[in-house]
Amino acid sequence: MINTDTVCALIAKKLGSKAADLTLDADTAFDSVGLSSLQIADIVYTIEDDAEVELDPSQAANVKTVGDLVQLVETTRAAGATA
Repeated sequence: MINTDTVCALIAKKLGSKAADLTLDADTAFDSVGLSSLQIADIVYTIEDDAEVELDPSQAANVKTVGDLVQLVETTRAAGATA
């Protein structure tokens, strides 16, 4: 299951030692922590693999915070379960 802690752990891994000075939570904006667009895309792809979902690219592009990404994954999984 993908949750806020999972996404925050991925961000911390990408940031390395820089993450020690940050408080990561559901309200954390990806662009506020210094992630490049490539790093954000890598996180999204990792989440897709881990959750076994395929996110709509246009919706994924609009994700701004950790909470937004978790919500998108949950919504996508729920839609897949009912389809």
